[in-house]
Amino acid sequence: MLWAIIIGLCLGFLGLYFGSKLVVIGLENLALRFGISQLLIGLTILSIGTSLPEIAVSIMGGIDKIFGLNHGIDAIVIGNKVGSFLTQITLIIGILGIIQPIFISRWKLKREGVSMAIALFIFFIIALDGIITQIEALILIISYIIYLILIIYSERRVTRKQREIQEFLRQRDGIEFEEIKPDCEKKETPDCSISKDLAYTVFGLLALIIGAEITLLSGHELAREFGIPENIVGIFILGLETSLPELIASIVAIRRDSFGIAVGDILGSNICDILLATGSGAIIVSFKVPNVLLIYEIPLLFIAIGFIFLFFWTSEILNRYEAGVMVSIFIGYTIFKFLFFQM
Repeated sequence: MLWAIIIGLCLGFLGLYFGSKLVVIGLENLALRFGISQLLIGLTILSIGTSLPEIAVSIMGGIDKIFGLNHGIDAIVIGNKVGSFLTQITLIIGILGIIQPIFISRWKLKREGVSMAIALFIFFIIALDGIITQIEALILIISYIIYLILIIYSERRVTRKQREIQEFLRQRDGIEFEEIKPDCEKKETPDCSISKDLAYTVFGLLALIIGAEITLLSGHELAREFGIPENIVGIFILGLETSLPELIASIVAIRRDSFGIAVGDILGSNICDILLATGSGAIIVSFKVPNVLLIYEIPLLFIAIGFIFLFFWTSEILNRYEAGVMVSIFIGYTIFKFLFFQM
């Protein structure tokens, strides 16, 4: 039976990973084709893309709960969101920092880091009564939309200031600047057909749905077969599984010397996970929040965010020693979790 569960988890990951890639490619191409702003594409489609596995798990979890297909789904789904958040902010950032010291500016840290802490605080307040209702799920989704609007406004303001400075230097010193665009803006309107883009999107969504369902069912079977609490499965098995896209994307960004993108993707993904992904499932049906998450995981998340602020604020660089501290936090958390905080 164990081998079937392992195969199911692997197949589920493949469906989540490749499904999210196809959806992002298809939607990005369609957005470019219809003249949607590249900035909007970068801050929505691309930033949400690495969180699609968590979103899919939430939505399918909500559907499963409605039809009574999976008992204990609440702890698995909510544990997945908290586990993904914790994994990314400690283990993944730590691994990236050990591979190579990473940089993020204080400006981005203030914007993304503070937004992440606020998002976690909103989730904590809503979850304090032990349940996330459909109305509260709507609040989470609206909070994420507000965050997106503020980010888009902030990016437009930065772009405008850059152009003003370049124009001033051009007039004063005759300096001509070559406009540097992010990758999402370098891409021209795709040559492939709309039908191909739609096929990417549709097949990607199907892969996401199937992958999420296989992952949830396999996680439930793992918990039932070995008597493991569902929140443990959600945090460690599904949390690690759905965090792999962020790890892969961040390693690629670091290898291209895009350190800010690497950390920014993780911070932005956490905001998306805790607000949009959680809300997407809970708006279908209310989810119960295990008490252990409120008394152990979430306080630890605030502590981990505090360490991230401390390390990046002092020098704007996470060195290998500090990265090792973040990995140690995850290891220590795991040991205490299994010893004292399983239920």
